[in-house]
Amino acid sequence: MNFSALRASTLPGLLVDQTQTRPDRVAYRSKELGVWRETTWRQYAERVAAVAVGFVSEYRVARGETVAIIGNPCPEWAIADLAAQALGAITYGIYPTSAPGEVRHLLQHGGASLVVAEDQEHLDKTLAVLDECPGVRVVLVIDTRALFMYRNARVRPLAEVERLGRNALAGEPDALAQLVRALSSEDAATIIYTSGTTGHPKGAVYRHGPHLAACANIIAHYPLLAAREHRAVAMLPLCHAMGRNLAITMPLMSEIVPHYPESIDTFADALYEIQPTFVFTVPRYLQKFAAHLLVGLDQSSWIKRAAYRAAMAAGRRALELRWSGEGIGAPWRLSSRLARATVFHWLLEKVGFARAELVISSGAPLPPPVAMLWQTWGVNLCEAYGQTETGGALVTGQRGPYPRPGDVGTGAPNIEIELDADGEVLVSAREFFGGYWRDPDATRALYRDGKLLTGDVGEWTAARALKLVDRKKDIVITAGGTNVSPSRVENLLRASPYISEAAVFGEGRRYLVALLEVDGETVGEWAREHGVVHTGYGSLVAHADVQALIDAEVGRANDDLTRVEQVKAFRLLPRELDPELEGEPVTPTRKVKRRLMAERYGELVESMYAEDEEQRIAAEVADLQTED
Repeated sequence: MNFSALRASTLPGLLVDQTQTRPDRVAYRSKELGVWRETTWRQYAERVAAVAVGFVSEYRVARGETVAIIGNPCPEWAIADLAAQALGAITYGIYPTSAPGEVRHLLQHGGASLVVAEDQEHLDKTLAVLDECPGVRVVLVIDTRALFMYRNARVRPLAEVERLGRNALAGEPDALAQLVRALSSEDAATIIYTSGTTGHPKGAVYRHGPHLAACANIIAHYPLLAAREHRAVAMLPLCHAMGRNLAITMPLMSEIVPHYPESIDTFADALYEIQPTFVFTVPRYLQKFAAHLLVGLDQSSWIKRAAYRAAMAAGRRALELRWSGEGIGAPWRLSSRLARATVFHWLLEKVGFARAELVISSGAPLPPPVAMLWQTWGVNLCEAYGQTETGGALVTGQRGPYPRPGDVGTGAPNIEIELDADGEVLVSAREFFGGYWRDPDATRALYRDGKLLTGDVGEWTAARALKLVDRKKDIVITAGGTNVSPSRVENLLRASPYISEAAVFGEGRRYLVALLEVDGETVGEWAREHGVVHTGYGSLVAHADVQALIDAEVGRANDDLTRVEQVKAFRLLPRELDPELEGEPVTPTRKVKRRLMAERYGELVESMYAEDEEQRIAAEVADLQTED
């Protein structure tokens, strides 16, 4: 990768370069009315130019203003993003699962002058708070099928603005190139808002050149991505650093071709149809896909189950030999290939991973058992580590192929890593984010002697790979004075196909307890297979057989933990977590807000300590105070 050239570039500038060097190559594919349609780089740039001209001619979008985009991945999301940036404006995304209150905060904090909404769902959220956001001049809607129901002067179809811009471009074919020449590589390009697990999200500002060079370290760390064209499915929100990297930034500097599903509800179908060669995803999807496959196997014929068990024996042995470094001998290589051809290929094809040459998991810790399962199935799954504040860059990444789970790999290009006396991971690089939007104090607090404080506690393995232990502020100190990593315990619990989320508590207590959200789909399939009658999630988690199922899963997780780390009691949440509800103890990316979870379900937590000595003493003291 030519990092120097990228540092001097801009995102719309690279788009112009693509139209000059390979105008007729496919830039992306999108599914429309059941058909996958190709868009070339020339067509992509023409649409970006038309929207940019429409923005400036209709709404006077100017340099330094901000444009908000809310919705799921679709071509128009990327087009609006690059169009606004071409004008010198700054874009930012709002998570499609955000509740109206979160939308209001982000529109106000980001100061959006224009909003692009994907469809009716996201338009409704925006309109619910629009009166409190007077700076928003217009809401442009991508999917207008329900727009006839609205009578609002501040709502308009995006396609209409694009059409007007295209008409104005009739005599200026080089308009985009002219706009790009006015941009600087140091200009702010976009704002990526953090998850907000401990408060309101903070906006990380990405500058054009530094973001491009930062993102390029992913391709440099995985040369396979630069070797040839790769198919990828845009299934992560484009307001997320990973989703943005995959669908917008990386294609500008490589031959990664994103594929946009017809809707977010059909991305699993898109994976099956496209069979991507590169997958950039988060642990939650890997866990759900694996659980779906395992449940399907449980319901298959005895012949298929026997074949699967035999294939797993061969796959596990081949994986152990790969990890040992001894190499796979001819007999095991043959049995591994046979297992792949007869069982695993069929299995992986169902979830679209049959032709994946590289799968990168990032964004949250990946439970080692989940990684081991995918690798046994023959998937080259690598875990990587980065932060929003690194500007789109990886800090570390397992190189593979088939790396042993348990660490997050070695340092990525252009990144320096060290551990301080407390084990906190400190990183430094030329390409970091440009600070938090409208929050200089938080920006200053993020650095120590020029090094970025990640807030993650890590340690080095014998092979000089980084192993993450916990978030620095998330260490639980038990009543016995022992430091326990709740995230380690939670990761092992989430490794179960039946548990979708876990929150562990125990600060100042004698033992750890957990609140668990079961995977409604997977446990529902299990219930049908075992004749457990239920009418919904609430009745499902209340059933004694389901309680016993989860108790066994917690027991399995405890087997891999020391005595002080083991979960002594658990409670199942009475309903599924919904990030679209106001005040829900989960972020739009489904990261648990531990403090809010403790407040919301405090009675459930306390019920698990009902027989604890501390509770008995507290009750006795309360009685004494009453007598006084």
